[in-house]
Amino acid sequence: MMNSKKIINSTKYKKFIKFIFEIPYYIGDISVIIVSLIKNLLTINKAFDKDIVIVTGSDSMFAETLFQLLANLESKKFHESLIVYDLGMNNEQIQYIKSEHPSVTIEEFKFESYPDFISKRDTHGTLGAYAWKPNIVYETLKKYKKKVIWLDSANLINWRFIFVLIVLTNKKFFSPISAGNISDYTFKDTIEEIDYPRNKLNKRNLTGGFNGFDWNDENSRKIAEMWRDLSNKEELILPKKSTKFNHRWDQSILTLLIYKYNFFGYLPKIKKIFGIKVNQNPRQDFFLLNSEENLFTSELYFEWYKNFKNISTKTIKYSKIIWMLDSKCILKIPKKYLKSRKVICNIFNTEDVLFLLENTSNKYIDAYFIYDKNIKHNLQKQIIYLEENTSIKKYSEILMNLNTKKLTD
Repeated sequence: MMNSKKIINSTKYKKFIKFIFEIPYYIGDISVIIVSLIKNLLTINKAFDKDIVIVTGSDSMFAETLFQLLANLESKKFHESLIVYDLGMNNEQIQYIKSEHPSVTIEEFKFESYPDFISKRDTHGTLGAYAWKPNIVYETLKKYKKKVIWLDSANLINWRFIFVLIVLTNKKFFSPISAGNISDYTFKDTIEEIDYPRNKLNKRNLTGGFNGFDWNDENSRKIAEMWRDLSNKEELILPKKSTKFNHRWDQSILTLLIYKYNFFGYLPKIKKIFGIKVNQNPRQDFFLLNSEENLFTSELYFEWYKNFKNISTKTIKYSKIIWMLDSKCILKIPKKYLKSRKVICNIFNTEDVLFLLENTSNKYIDAYFIYDKNIKHNLQKQIIYLEENTSIKKYSEILMNLNTKKLTD
């Protein structure tokens, strides 16, 4: 009984089940590539339209990630034009692009021409609920009047990206699936305002960070225009009472539009088939986990991600350091991540110590932040005593030291 439970909970078993579930997607995606290739050869006498514009953007926080993408794209040479929108880079970063990537066109995103909320950051450091993205896509489509592919700066591609061009040439739109479905990640007010069909709430989310449009196709142009217009309405892209746990901003709106109008029929699903890797940030090492019941740790969580978003991730599998802001968080983390990452845990009282000593997973904790020197314990790992008024800068110094194996009291 225990062995069967262990097998069911294993990573390999879950990957196998996921693969079985997605077999129809693989078949569908390969089929749409073949059909698109044949149609393209018959209609335009070539496998795909090479006259493609790729557009991306970055602020100063993600410039290093952008540089990685530019080098990647220029090594593959799938595009005719490569556009970078400046969302707040500094002069040194802009000069680096001009020097190292002279063929890249840099455009300034003029925040003053758009609704005020697009230029503001939330407590997580997210800029304008990503509403600038649909505006950039439509602006680029209108200017170049050809096929445009948006790539988030944290994406990377490989040779299979050629399949994207084949399918986009035929289908006139491209965006693979992402995690969850519409009912998981689209706020109810947005669903109601867009008059989205209730019988389609279980449709899979599309990928906001990777999509392609064709200006010369009426339906594709219409979706891009509606995506822009609806994203410029703060009450739709950023509804009151919505959070990242029930709404995904521009991604949610794009997903609703694609399924509501169903202009393009079957759309490819699996990123891997098409040579797309997302969330490939080069230095986003830190993952924080929090219990929302604790006001202090909640504020610490928001403050950290606001100040250090460029070196942090909210996807645990991409992390190198896991910081549990509450001892109970250990129950939420799969053992495979506790084993393979450096783990820090906050200790506020004797109850936290007792709880951890009773949990066998405490052996994977590498260091403890203890906020009361009077707490008695027999914890064997690295101990660091802190005050609740410790600055966020001090936290960053300690975590950086841990990341380079130099943690000291």
